[in-house]
Amino acid sequence: QGDDLGFKTSTFLSPQLLRKLVFPIYTRMVAEAHKNNKPFILHSCGNLSEVYEDLIEVCKFDAKHSFEDAIMPVTEFKRRYGNRITPLGGLDVDVICRSGEKELRAYARRIIDECFADGWWALGTGNTLANYIPVQNYLAMLDEGWKHGRY
Repeated sequence: QGDDLGFKTSTFLSPQLLRKLVFPIYTRMVAEAHKNNKPFILHSCGNLSEVYEDLIEVCKFDAKHSFEDAIMPVTEFKRRYGNRITPLGGLDVDVICRSGEKELRAYARRIIDECFADGWWALGTGNTLANYIPVQNYLAMLDEGWKHGRY
């Protein structure tokens, strides 16, 4: 499910409105997927801190994508919620774009080590694989995953 529910500081709608108008629909969608033995993933940008418990415990999403270090790094999300929902990706696109190779590889290794320690995480960018990401930086990120045997 791809819905950008928020922006850098909060959700677009109040948590109360999300609980009333949006999350019941998500709950039915996730239940239908689970009934058919399929996982259900949420892609959402924005600061969802106020509703993560709802997304995990009420809606029952299996995985979440879209992370930005300025909001909540994927490593922090993993520490807080990773035993109940799988984070996907999370290497901040801004860091990937602006870093030199050595700095980027160290950043990628740290995230790989922290997030994949229990096997429940997938290597990838924090958001869209945009055309302005330097190809050599993206390939360096993937190479770090291959070197560590964690994809």
